Amino acid sequence: MLKNKHFFFLLLAVLALASSCKTASIGTTDLSQIADVDSALSTRLSPLQSPAYYIDQGVKYFLTMESSVPIKVKPNYSDLVIRWEWHPWLLLTGYKRRNLINTDILLKLYPTKYDTIDCQYFEVQPFCRCHVIFNYSGKLIPIYEEFTFNNQGEITFIEAWSDFPSLLPMDKTDYWAEAEDVNRLSTRVPGLGNNQGRINRKAEWMLNSAKTDTVLADMLHRLHRPLNTWLKELRQQSDAMKEAHHPPEGDVYPYYP
Repeated sequence: MLKNKHFFFLLLAVLALASSCKTASIGTTDLSQIADVDSALSTRLSPLQSPAYYIDQGVKYFLTMESSVPIKVKPNYSDLVIRWEWHPWLLLTGYKRRNLINTDILLKLYPTKYDTIDCQYFEVQPFCRCHVIFNYSGKLIPIYEEFTFNNQGEITFIEAWSDFPSLLPMDKTDYWAEAEDVNRLSTRVPGLGNNQGRINRKAEWMLNSAKTDTVLADMLHRLHRPLNTWLKELRQQSDAMKEAHHPPEGDVYPYYP
């Protein structure tokens, strides 16, 4: 059984994480001196769709993984969409539209449904934020997930955390992560705020930003070798993932009323 699961996840990795080109050398121009909108952060963008649209996209994302839902149901992904899932998950777990769609379809082979899907719209990025409880054959795993969009209404960045107080990017009293000091990666990635929300991982403004942001630098490294870094992360986090349905020591769940 365990061997079959490892094979299944390896198959997902091969389809979901395609290797990219070699990384360019780091330039010297400071990001703050670059006026080109290509380098803009996601917080520059304002919502252009209805609140219902953004909520629907978040819900569709989860439905793509539910075993009983037809494969034709899928969200509106950007061609360069990135999925980043914080520990105990595997950090870069998806890159580019076709790879995410393939992954979504394959995940249906593993019995999946949801006990909760609660998505809300926000006027600042990330425009859609969701608290969900995955039900994997009776094993319940709570997740907090956020979705960033471009001006075409496409999802450009997906960021997820285990929904336990010590693993969240915000204080447990800030249920929807609305404080200014939330530790999310999506608002620190240059390029997600241009009109198409397209990153350029080899651009000077991207590489300069990564000099002072270790998580962004790690993301760029993983985008360069998605499959290799995913497999390495799987080996390192396999034990932690088996226990991901249990609250970490000292955490109380549920932490909300």
